[in-house]
Amino acid sequence: MSKRIAAILLVITMLGLVACGAEEKGHYLHSKAADEIDFGEDPVTITYLTIGDKPTNGRTEEAIEKLNKILVKRLNAKLDIFYVGWNDYLRNYNRAVSSDDISIDLVATGTDWLDAWPNIINGNFMPLSEDMLREYCGITYTNVTKSQWQDGSYDGNIYLIPENEYTQWTNHGFVYRKDLAEEAGLSEVASWDDLDTYFRSVVANHPDMIPWDNNGNSGIATLGYLMSTKRYVPIYELTTYGIWGEDLDHKGKIISPYYTGNELIEYARLMKEWNELGVWRQNLTLAGDNEEEFYRGETSVIQHHTQNYYTIIEPSMKLSMPEVKLGFYWFGRESGTLMRVSNLHGAMAVSARSKNPERALMVYDMLRNDEECYRLLRFGIEGVQYELTPDGRLEKPSGYNESKDGIVTNFWWGRRDEYEIPDSGYSWDEYYSLVDSYEHVAVDYPWDGVPFSTPQINAQLGPIVEVFDKYIPQIATGQYSESPEKKVAEFRAELMKVGFERITGQIQRIYNAQ
Repeated sequence: MSKRIAAILLVITMLGLVACGAEEKGHYLHSKAADEIDFGEDPVTITYLTIGDKPTNGRTEEAIEKLNKILVKRLNAKLDIFYVGWNDYLRNYNRAVSSDDISIDLVATGTDWLDAWPNIINGNFMPLSEDMLREYCGITYTNVTKSQWQDGSYDGNIYLIPENEYTQWTNHGFVYRKDLAEEAGLSEVASWDDLDTYFRSVVANHPDMIPWDNNGNSGIATLGYLMSTKRYVPIYELTTYGIWGEDLDHKGKIISPYYTGNELIEYARLMKEWNELGVWRQNLTLAGDNEEEFYRGETSVIQHHTQNYYTIIEPSMKLSMPEVKLGFYWFGRESGTLMRVSNLHGAMAVSARSKNPERALMVYDMLRNDEECYRLLRFGIEGVQYELTPDGRLEKPSGYNESKDGIVTNFWWGRRDEYEIPDSGYSWDEYYSLVDSYEHVAVDYPWDGVPFSTPQINAQLGPIVEVFDKYIPQIATGQYSESPEKKVAEFRAELMKVGFERITGQIQRIYNAQ
């Protein structure tokens, strides 16, 4: 099983290279466009915008300096990174990509969290013709399918280069302890009903433990419940709440289980019961660091996603409490509702203000398809940021300190399974087992290429989000005096007042036009 999944994850897609006459694996092709570069001129600086706090330890600059020696030799270009820090990142990101005063060429973007569609519509990204992509971004162009290019298009023009060669799972759920599940009479936690049984057992048998030290600030579990109790696939481009979507069993109609149906009422009842049971603190402001408490045996779950489960939580638990085995209950398991990550979750665009768009595409193509450049950008310098084990896995060098030695390039917009190096510290067996179960039910993200996030729609979302921000934390923690039925009815009445049905109709019309 592990070998089969590993083969899927590390699939070698060399057809494009072979077709173009590559001489060796991982070597960027010398293209016709590269032959026309005037190497007598000063190197062109290509600025790449990414999300992340700018590093201060000097190590990133060292890696980029080595990378730039290669880029100058092959493309007469250098790479510079422009960072948009995590604090208020979306506002600052949109300000940067729309500014005439900031010189940017390659723009990291995403349709479901970085306002790709609004920035396309607002003219901040450059349309890319197929001829332009074929000439200046040839390997990537070959390895992206026609339908994937269409997904990144608007009004007949390509704007987004998808991250279509990288496998990732960011679906959420609960990480739980298998010993506590067995104590509750469960072979595994596979549903919200099982989770209820699990928490009740923890309350009864471990009075010193907070079953879930929930601070009440996230609506992820609410959406997770809705996806678990019906075949609901949300549109992630329209707020992180996943307010609108469709039922996979009744496709074609935009719905919102937040606004209609019994699922939210049932969820509200369960959360009210959990609040009274003591699953979390009565004073949510006193909530601690739930993840650290989990490693100390002070709480019984962590609510997070697959990627975090096998890269951080499982390995950390093996160090802190090696006798404890973990499981992962993923939202949507009961209904079989699981979406693969959109290829446009991480995408690359070219700024409409770029002075060197052709060279920018050439640099991107090389960063994505030349293994030496890829490793420098993704992992840093071998022997400084990483070493390779005899079986080809990545590990940190002796004495490595993340704050002193780590790099920050955050190249999440063109990764490839073929060039990724499996980290020896990750829990791969658990991951392979989990992904094997995912592959039986997962569907492709259904909303790629549908421009729901238009300026007209976005301009109307503010009041809707304000209502959600007020009511969902209350519903999700059961901390209110009235009945769950009354609280949900109040929530829905407030949504109606701010035009929920009108916006739903507009979203339906966009869907119908596709």
